[in-house]
Amino acid sequence: MTTITASNGYSLRPLQESDRDFMLEVLKDFPIGSNTYYQRINEFSNMLYVTEGFTVAKVKARTPTEVTMITEKDSTKLSFCHLVFDDLIVETRMGAVHPSHRGQKHYTAQLMLAGYLAYIHCGCTGSIQEATNTDTLNALADTWRPDLSTAETQRDTDNKFGDGQTYTLNKITATAAEHETHRAAHSTWGSVTYTVS
Repeated sequence: MTTITASNGYSLRPLQESDRDFMLEVLKDFPIGSNTYYQRINEFSNMLYVTEGFTVAKVKARTPTEVTMITEKDSTKLSFCHLVFDDLIVETRMGAVHPSHRGQKHYTAQLMLAGYLAYIHCGCTGSIQEATNTDTLNALADTWRPDLSTAETQRDTDNKFGDGQTYTLNKITATAAEHETHRAAHSTWGSVTYTVS
């Protein structure tokens, strides 16, 4: 299965069964609030199942498929992203950084590596992602928005997270060209090179 390695020590690799404890810790407060052990085990099991059936050939053939990828730096697990591929569009369905590594710009690394996987390695033409509308999200998204399309929408979750609250989600879309423009201009990632194994 595909692993993307960046020249700055980061890598993106498929989820493995041995990642269970790491994933359960990340999912405990994802996306907000608290998730039970049972909920987290079920989510991890589903992610592992779909990852084992993922191939780049399915993406290129426009066959809907999913994969969960782990971001590492120097062999330390940092974050995960769950990607859904359909008709050469990739959706970041879920993504989170481990609680002990938050606030250290590792999510940017995940976005750059996942972009390389989707756009360069798999040939996708665009992407979408939804995230809760918070000040933290908006501060992060604002660094990408100058290069991203303005086709953003908002919708309410209708208690999607099971905590009795309704959250507003922002939907952000990007093309492969927009992602590359942002990556090339990025002060840290503009000169990074990648290898695939």
